[in-house]
Amino acid sequence: MPSKLIGFIDIEKYNISEEVSYLNAIPKQREEYDEFGQGYWKNLSLYNSSGRKNDTQYKNANQCIATEYMDRCPEVKRFIEDNFSMVSLRMVRARNLIDGMVIPHRDFVELDNNVSYFRVFIPLEKNEDAYHSDSTGVFQMKPGEVWYLDAGIDHAAINFSSQSRMFLCLDFVFNDKFNDVDIFKNTSSVVFNVKPTYKQRQALPESVRETIVESMSLILSKETFKDILFAISKYHFIYDIEVAECYEWFIDACVKGGHQDLELKARDLQRYLIEKRELNERFSINDWTSKQVA
Repeated sequence: MPSKLIGFIDIEKYNISEEVSYLNAIPKQREEYDEFGQGYWKNLSLYNSSGRKNDTQYKNANQCIATEYMDRCPEVKRFIEDNFSMVSLRMVRARNLIDGMVIPHRDFVELDNNVSYFRVFIPLEKNEDAYHSDSTGVFQMKPGEVWYLDAGIDHAAINFSSQSRMFLCLDFVFNDKFNDVDIFKNTSSVVFNVKPTYKQRQALPESVRETIVESMSLILSKETFKDILFAISKYHFIYDIEVAECYEWFIDACVKGGHQDLELKARDLQRYLIEKRELNERFSINDWTSKQVA
């Protein structure tokens, strides 16, 4: 199911500016999935299964405990608990991405397929240079908007600026059939039928694609592998192509340039990001030894 705008909650009713500044001031730590990102990408656990602030990995669990970070943000906590049902909520993170991107990937590929994962994003700050993407296109989330993000399909995110774009990420789990409104504690606080903001993208002629692949094949090496990967991952934010098409271009460039070792690495990366990975499996783009499983 593609991502969609569910509704809008008036976030101006909550005095969150100082708390957002506090969250932004917390030093970035090593993330569970740092390999997905480039630039400044930070995830802070506000609620999780353990209650430990440094526990950033999503896990299947039956509890959702506030961390120390959440306890320091009473207005953000009030916003969450006023408007969202805690029954099926499993994790809440404060996420920021500055002058960077999260390359196309899928989440939950290593988790249980017998339950429904429902991920919700709510921007806390306005940023006209920040976008998300999936199979529906490239879209921009506005402060207070409640977006369902289908993390189980190819998706990505980018912030072309050096300005903050703090988001809340809420993960719900449902064992039975459910409706979108089941995530809310009180629907009277939600404005529905809000029009989403989608970005108009340019068409990309096939001849240009061929030129890009040819150019990549000439400069690809172990030393440029990561840089070119992230550069080509940005193209779908500008041109009307599929989110994860960049990996096919990248593999084609490896083949065209006769880079067999790079091709194997690229295919394994594609498998890891959008096809299948094991729980706790890690992939280092700049590590040319065997893959790592914690």
